[in-house]
Amino acid sequence: MNTLHKAIILAVFFAVISAAAALSYAAPWTDITWRRTVLGAGSFGCFGFLLGGIYAFDPESDLKIKSSAIGRMSFGVIASLILSALWRWPLEGIALASLIGAVLGYFGMIWAKFADF
Repeated sequence: MNTLHKAIILAVFFAVISAAAALSYAAPWTDITWRRTVLGAGSFGCFGFLLGGIYAFDPESDLKIKSSAIGRMSFGVIASLILSALWRWPLEGIALASLIGAVLGYFGMIWAKFADF
């Protein structure tokens, strides 16, 4: 199994855990619609995908597969593009989200170590 496969598996694992955390906080039996629940879970899943990519490619991470700033930035952009598609943002929103995702991916564990569910 090569490095990219391991990183994708780790990122998807983080995405599933984050989406499950979102569902546990905003469960369908509360006063929200199913559509809002799915959008919330998907948004947290994108955040988890970003965190998984950071943990896979950051040199300070205990789960590091390979140290790569380009890998972290790529996962940040992919997570933001999925989030943009999920919320159907206009082109300007997609561009801004991609930029923010790349910056968050680049800085990696500097901010990700403070993300705690």
